[in-house]
Parts: sequence; C-alpha cells; structure tokens
Amino acid sequence: MMRSPGFLSFVYVAIGTLFVLFAIMQVQLEGWGFLPIFFLALAALDYVIAWHFVKKTRGAQNHNK
Repeated sequence: MMRSPGFLSFVYVAIGTLFVLFAIMQVQLEGWGFLPIFFLALAALDYVIAWHFVKKTRGAQNHNK
C-alpha cells in the first residue's frame, strides 16, 4: 500500500527528531563519541529524505492545478 508523500515526510521528520534527541541524551551521559555523531548523521539523512517528500508533495499539488 502506497503512502502519501506528505505523510512520509512527517514520519521521516519525527524519526530524525528522535535521533537528535538520542544524540543529545548520549552526549549528556558519555560525551561526544561515535554514537552521537552516528545518530546525528542518521537524523540529517532523515531530514533530507523528508525534504525530498515535501518537494514531491508540492510538485504533485502544482501538477494537479
């Protein structure tokens, strides 16, 4: 079943925000290391994918007009 791009962008932003929160908690507990940087890299990837879906949603809306 295909989900709408708007819904998928929301999901990716939510997951990216969770990764940022995990990174913040990890830095507060143990300082900077591999794991917080990895979490932030995953969050950045999720935000890029979410932006892709936002552009896809806007393109579909402009195409329908």
